[in-house]
Amino acid sequence: MKYIVCMIWLLAIGSLSASNLLTAEKIEIVLSGEEALLNARWDKAYETYDSLCRLDSTDPAGYLYRAVVLQTEMTDREEVFRKREFTRLLDRAEKLGEDYMRKGCSSRDSAVCQLYIGHQHAYRAVWETRFGSSISAITYGFKAKGAYQKGLRIDSTLYDLYLGMGSYHYWKSVKSGVLRYTGIFNDDREQGIAEIHLAIDSSLISRDAAKTSLIYILMNENKYDSAILIAEEMFAEYPHGNFFLWPIAESYRELENHEMTGKYYKMLYDRLKESPGNYYNLIEAAFYYYRTCEKLDCKDEAYPVVKSLIEAYREIPRETIREQRNKLTYLRRRY
Repeated sequence: MKYIVCMIWLLAIGSLSASNLLTAEKIEIVLSGEEALLNARWDKAYETYDSLCRLDSTDPAGYLYRAVVLQTEMTDREEVFRKREFTRLLDRAEKLGEDYMRKGCSSRDSAVCQLYIGHQHAYRAVWETRFGSSISAITYGFKAKGAYQKGLRIDSTLYDLYLGMGSYHYWKSVKSGVLRYTGIFNDDREQGIAEIHLAIDSSLISRDAAKTSLIYILMNENKYDSAILIAEEMFAEYPHGNFFLWPIAESYRELENHEMTGKYYKMLYDRLKESPGNYYNLIEAAFYYYRTCEKLDCKDEAYPVVKSLIEAYREIPRETIREQRNKLTYLRRRY
């Protein structure tokens, strides 16, 4: 058994030898930055990816992943900041990827460049979906798919590309609405899920990202028990961030497991109250915790949460009050 494991490792190292973009050292940096990112240690993640830029200023990865840190923090806080820097970093990643291929490189590195170019389009699409224009998001989604397809034509053994393709195939199938029923879009959900699993099993730097993607796919498929299983596994691995607490709490809520729903929304509230940011997520956690306590006939336990939130009402930004008006009104009436 040990002999087989060693042989697999040697084959993997051999496959990396033709790459200057996915060396063992660079892979270690990317994964180290991801660990900091998923633990919500933003500064450490940014510094880690900055070290990748210093190591090789021609590599798109450092700029791409620095942008990812900014986007993840914006999404986590439900607010926009440093958008110009975010866009500048993605622009730089795209240009470096194109320059790298233009100067001539191995087929593996060409595929890696397409991976990074596809990712920067995908991250723009995600940003537009959350904070910008739906039309722009669709445009960037198509561009991302095109880059991933080019990468697979160059090197079909770069399994990280299947995370991008799988995400595209699944979400365009479930979000295309009438276009799918009229035959303009195919229903490629099963293909997308299979590609995500392939990225989980065989990718070099995309395993955890693919698992995170799968969690939300499973939730969309109403497979909440399976989503919880993966999310709890990921939370155990990255306990300092809140990324995996939200899907756990929501999945238990959908399953109407009130005890576990209350447990996780209270956990989120306790974590967020120390640094509430724009208060959007704190209101979200407080609302669902209180609603769960109502169902369990233990509203008194949730009253201190409501009291604390309403007493801080003047500190909540106007935009957050507008976006969370219904939930805030509900809680204020119970105060």
